[in-house]
Amino acid sequence: MARFFLEPSAWGASPMLSGEEAVHCARVLRAKPGDRIEVFDGEGRSAEASIESVSKHSVTLSLGEIHREAEPPVLTVLAQAVIKGKGMEWIIQKAVELGVDVIQPLTTRNAVVKPGDDKPDKWRRTALEACKQCGRNRVPRIEDLRAFHDFIGENRAGLKWIAALESDTIPVFAASESGEIPETVTVLIGPEGDFAPFEVEQARDAGWVPVSLGNSVLRSETAAIYAMSILRYRYL
Repeated sequence: MARFFLEPSAWGASPMLSGEEAVHCARVLRAKPGDRIEVFDGEGRSAEASIESVSKHSVTLSLGEIHREAEPPVLTVLAQAVIKGKGMEWIIQKAVELGVDVIQPLTTRNAVVKPGDDKPDKWRRTALEACKQCGRNRVPRIEDLRAFHDFIGENRAGLKWIAALESDTIPVFAASESGEIPETVTVLIGPEGDFAPFEVEQARDAGWVPVSLGNSVLRSETAAIYAMSILRYRYL
């Protein structure tokens, strides 16, 4: 069954798809009255819906039973250094599939690219499309781009890990098994050239724990998915 994003404000007496969602439903899928679809609001609500009418720019719906998804037991945050090409979009897509709650794009010393102002909106659309594909009803929050040194210096609750290649690190799986279940886990993943040594030291001084993702030197994309897989296994 096709899935569509129905804005939270549209779940009233006359629910209606609009914008790109309506165009996709009406023009791409050529939906017609009587067809059934699934809608979700990105905040945990979902429902089956029957299409009542179709126009070029809107699709009017009749909603069935509304279901509400429980809040995640642990808030997972991927703080990802921006990487080149379509790698960032791929990371966002796969992190969404693995249940991440927040993605924080970062500029770092060794980052190759400097994203334009329009990139966060494109990344948000990527996250939404990934939710539609994988069946998630909560769209992860994609934050605006931030500088590494600003992000690590803020007061953050929960576990704070930075993936590092240094010898004095804790294996990430061991780190996830120590102590009580936290409210939040944040993982920092570096760019193609990894974090600069001074960045790792800055993070350590700010209370971040360097963790190892194994003996191999992983690509940034692989490191992000490896870390998110551990979090999904451990906390979700």
